[in-house]
Amino acid sequence: MRIGALRPDSQRRWGRLTAPQMVCHLSDQLRIALGHLPAQPVAGPLRYTPMKQLVIDVLPWLKGRIQGPPEAFTTSPDQWERDVATLVTLLDTFGSRSGQQTWAPHPNFGRMSGPLWARLTRRHVDHHLTQFGV
Repeated sequence: MRIGALRPDSQRRWGRLTAPQMVCHLSDQLRIALGHLPAQPVAGPLRYTPMKQLVIDVLPWLKGRIQGPPEAFTTSPDQWERDVATLVTLLDTFGSRSGQQTWAPHPNFGRMSGPLWARLTRRHVDHHLTQFGV
């Protein structure tokens, strides 16, 4: 598992997050998807299906230039092993709900199906693990 190769002192290739901050950020994004962390909707063109699918599935993601919703930066790093274990548990919970019919809305993208949330999450996790060379 790529997450297991991550270390608290892993050096970032871009952006401002440290590895511990990134782990908490990914956990917060999963909490938003699962409906455990409410997020305020943001008006904009990303809420329209063609735009959200283009951004999630097609366009390259900019490195270090896009700030996610503030709710996705709620948790502060505490204890590395516990924070990583929380992330893995949230990923497992997220994956086990693949057949779920309703999902929490994304603050920027609005209503999302389970498959669209899954594609966004896979790409988001990959983006940040690549950021730290794992």
